[in-house]
Amino acid sequence: MNTFKTSAIAAIVALVAVGCSREGAPSQTVDLADAVLASPITIYVSNDIITLSDVAPENTTAIAVQNGKILDLGEKNTLIERYSVHPDLTIDRQFESSVITPGFVEPHIHLWMSGILLGADFITPGDWKFPWGDVEGVQSADAYFSALEKLEASLDDNEVLLTWGYHNYFHGNEMSKSMLNDISDTRPIIVWHRSFHELYFNDAALEMFGWTEADWTGDTRGYDQLDWAKGHAYENGGKIVLNDVLTYLFESGRFATGMERTRDYVHSGGITTAIDPGVIASPEMYEKMVNILMEDDFPMDYWLIPAGNFTYTMGGDDPDKGKAIAEHQTQTYAENAQIRWMPKTIKLFSDGAMYSQLMQLKDGYIDGHHGEWLQTPDDLEASMRPYWNDDYTIVIHANGDLGFESALDIVQGLNDETPRVDHRTGFHHLGITDKDDIPRAVDAGVNFSVNPYYTHVLAELYAEQGVGKERAEVMARGRSFIDAGGVLSLHSDAPMAPAQPLTLMWAAVNRIGLSGEKVMGPEERITVDEAMRAITIDAAYTARLENEVGSIDIGKYADFTILSESPYTVKPELINDIGVEATVYRGVVANIDVDNAGMQLTDNNKFVMNTLNSHASHGHHHAEGDVCETSLFMQHAMTHATK
Repeated sequence: MNTFKTSAIAAIVALVAVGCSREGAPSQTVDLADAVLASPITIYVSNDIITLSDVAPENTTAIAVQNGKILDLGEKNTLIERYSVHPDLTIDRQFESSVITPGFVEPHIHLWMSGILLGADFITPGDWKFPWGDVEGVQSADAYFSALEKLEASLDDNEVLLTWGYHNYFHGNEMSKSMLNDISDTRPIIVWHRSFHELYFNDAALEMFGWTEADWTGDTRGYDQLDWAKGHAYENGGKIVLNDVLTYLFESGRFATGMERTRDYVHSGGITTAIDPGVIASPEMYEKMVNILMEDDFPMDYWLIPAGNFTYTMGGDDPDKGKAIAEHQTQTYAENAQIRWMPKTIKLFSDGAMYSQLMQLKDGYIDGHHGEWLQTPDDLEASMRPYWNDDYTIVIHANGDLGFESALDIVQGLNDETPRVDHRTGFHHLGITDKDDIPRAVDAGVNFSVNPYYTHVLAELYAEQGVGKERAEVMARGRSFIDAGGVLSLHSDAPMAPAQPLTLMWAAVNRIGLSGEKVMGPEERITVDEAMRAITIDAAYTARLENEVGSIDIGKYADFTILSESPYTVKPELINDIGVEATVYRGVVANIDVDNAGMQLTDNNKFVMNTLNSHASHGHHHAEGDVCETSLFMQHAMTHATK
């Protein structure tokens, strides 16, 4: 799996006689190959380098970097001597007391969605820590409207107030147009619900969009979920107005602000490779996203994957038309060296959201409600077939054991029809899985990407409500996938979990519930080394990038994450407290000022998540939502925008 390719340059260097350190006069003349002499070399020195390599020397304490790639590895004094006669050699010791690891690889994160979200001012129940400032959560109606009034008073006269995070379980059920008019009857105010599925507008905002009551009235689907009197758009009604809201975000610069913040937020986790499965973006939205990400140093690769369920719907449920639309998207949305479409890769969907308890379960729910299909098995198979037959890599969103089993049956059936070697189909999320299905999946050639944060924020509540103890305690399995011989990666699905790979690692290694007092399914814990691989080389493997990134090996890109301590030496329960000091992307250092960003693991947030989960498990299945589900919520608006 970890293919080792020694570059021609490295092979030549390996034959060169050892020279003397630059710090003293050379004792002999050494001839380096012309190719090595042609470009500067930087040697990064550290007393603790975690290579995750199968072939690197065990005593590696230095990395020689040239032209953005790893030229050589070895013990620091030996490596410095080897290149001491080079005319442009830099010995970088700033990380000598830190820990250098391979750059973190995030196999499932949504930067474009975060760009929409992070452009708003947060007034939410939970506490947040971001590179641009901290946000303290508020939990009562009085506290919410006091914060809203304070925010309104802080804005310039002509500025629109856009806030995200209102939640009726904490902030009361009285939100309405009239209440927002009381805050201001001249300033447009838009309140976006914490779930993303609801919006409220005051009269000034309705006027800003040019809407009249007639625009919110109709007989077709969704208009019954538009309430003009309250200024409230929700669920399918939200889809009707969302395109105008997104257009405002783009044209006002809000989306630009959100993308700037997203760039800093994702970098703060030490991520150097981000993969975004299921991108839904208009040409204008895509262009603005790329321009914003690239206007300053952007120290990572960002790989995009089209949402095949979306294009299938756009094609009138015609699989070939859906595939043609997806391919047109990748061919017409311009790429650059760092933001690219993953070659011949598509994302499809099985069942519903984990946070909403809409996953499909074999034995149903203990409270009697039922799950949902995001793509029915018939639609999933129909939409998958043309991609399968064209040798695509397919990523499948699957949350419940029935959703997983049904999609696995489809993969096996297609492989029986058209056998493929190394198809590398990936199942992502995997909240609830039947352990007996896992060996069959491994035999079928699939890999697994789990969101381990489910265990921390959901398992204790779901043990009591909806799912039941037996299934909830082993949600987001780890050990079972690895013991069956599978390749496991960890992902955040950010913004659904913190875009912090160390937090994901902590969750998978410890499996500590939200109370902080109970280990959930201890038999599914994985080791620190397995978790490190799951956020580096094994994550790279699932994206077919293992020959480029994921380990510190000669010939691979010089992408590193710099930590304050080693995950191998701290207590496992303290892994998420390790500082992320910087990244190195293509050999260039990018410092991090604020790390461990995102929603914090505070006592306040334990209370918040327990309350949200409790309500979500009592029939309010859209209270929290899910990023993948939210992307479906946007499709009607984006369909119009992309035509």
